[in-house]
Amino acid sequence: MALTGGSGFIGRHFADGLRRHGYRIRHLARRRPPDGDPQDEWLPFDLGAADDAGSSLSGCAALIHVAAHIPARHDDPEEASHCLRINALGTLHLADAAARAGVGRIIQTCGANAYAPSMEPPDEQAALFPPSRGYYLGSKILQEIYALERCKGSGVMLQTMRIASPYGPGQQAGAIAAMARAAMRGGPIQVSGQGLFGADFVHVDDIVQALLLLLEDGQQGAFNVGSGMRTTIAALSGRISALTGARVVHEPIDGREEDSGFSALNIDRLRALGYRPMALDSGLRSLFVQSALC
Repeated sequence: MALTGGSGFIGRHFADGLRRHGYRIRHLARRRPPDGDPQDEWLPFDLGAADDAGSSLSGCAALIHVAAHIPARHDDPEEASHCLRINALGTLHLADAAARAGVGRIIQTCGANAYAPSMEPPDEQAALFPPSRGYYLGSKILQEIYALERCKGSGVMLQTMRIASPYGPGQQAGAIAAMARAAMRGGPIQVSGQGLFGADFVHVDDIVQALLLLLEDGQQGAFNVGSGMRTTIAALSGRISALTGARVVHEPIDGREEDSGFSALNIDRLRALGYRPMALDSGLRSLFVQSALC
């Protein structure tokens, strides 16, 4: 089992889940981290350099592709070329190498927040046109297109996990991680404006659950991976406050219009495979287990 992005937040959890289920892992990465698991294999690979990964993929039954470039600033137009080169073109080169190496299955992770705004939770057939973060999410749409184009007629099964807004233990970036850190330090939890931004927040354990279900399934195409519910930052901060006792402080945003965020996902296709996401309160509690705050 080849894995890219295995040292990142989702990738680390993927690797743990794969090991627990008896899969052998070959990491494709620029470098081996100092705390890399000794039972895994590590081979050098740079997605942005369009390395020829054919020999690195030899003998692998499947490729799980998680690595991606996520901009530090989503409003920086200079990031567009980096996202295109790494996320879209890098995936194309990787899919080409996998096809030539005889890999039978590719599971790639993409962004469910790339759906066009909709009154109803989008299913996998809904239009893709992100309302914000376009440089990054646009490159992830292209990633899907390029991977599908290369895999067509090649004998490679392509499954795409369209992941909503992930959170969970060990995460460093993101709103939930920031609020959890603030709560663990005694607060306050700072919320911009009224906290109207909302998204479908999905626990990383549920993303691992989805991966393992897809590995056992023979259906191709895209699968929404989320909780099926939209939650605002205001609601999240209130729940974390209730769990920890930390105070919530709303900060003014100088008259700027608040970003409303993204919708919930229709996760019926994944549910049909047995997928059952955890309740939000259970997921939030998992963030504080080690600190014994709840």
